[in-house]
Order: sequence, then structure tokens, then C-alpha cells
Amino acid sequence: MYKRRARLLVVAVDDDGRARMVRDLALQPPLSEWLEVRPAPSMRDVRPEDLAWADLLVAVDAAAAVQFPGKRPVNCCLKRWQLPASGSPDVEAAAATALHCMVGGMRMLSRLDAEEA
Repeated sequence: MYKRRARLLVVAVDDDGRARMVRDLALQPPLSEWLEVRPAPSMRDVRPEDLAWADLLVAVDAAAAVQFPGKRPVNCCLKRWQLPASGSPDVEAAAATALHCMVGGMRMLSRLDAEEA
């Protein structure tokens, strides 16, 4: 069973608005029941304390993923999303799909945990 919401640190290579958009989407139910999302200004600006807080460091595109920090706490896993460019008419739908898929997996695991208890 999950004890708290999963912590996602979301970042693009530069502050193009996609990380904040992901955060805003995650504030809506039912996503907000499962996720806590913080945007970072850019991958270059990710600080050690950000990584210590996060369960997952999410790069929203390949350019950001190339700049994943070499050192990070063991509790901070890496995830690569391939969102459309900022300003694309498809970017919000792609981000919502990625978030809902993540939460769907968490729901499934929590049901398995409940069945085993």
C-alpha cells in the first residue's frame, strides 16, 4: 500500500513551460491523490536537495534526458518522456496520458498489495 503520493521532479532542458504544465495537470483529481509534482527551471538547475526529495526525475524530452545528473540519491529513479515541443497542440494531451498511465500503474499495484494483505 502506498503511504504517500509519489514525488516527481519534472524538467525540460530549458524552462519552456512544459514542466509547469505537467505540475498543473497533476494538481487535478484523481492525479493529485497519487502524485506530487514539482517543476525544475532546467536540467542544469536541478539541485541535490531536489533529487533528495524526488522519487522520480522526469525528463520531458531527449535533450533533457541527455543531461540527467550523474550523481543522485538511490531513491531517485530516472524516467524519460518524449513530449511534443512546447506550444504544440498535442503537448497537453501527451502529458496527461503519461501522468494517467503512471497513476494507472500505481492503482494496479495498490490493488495487488491490498489483495496480499
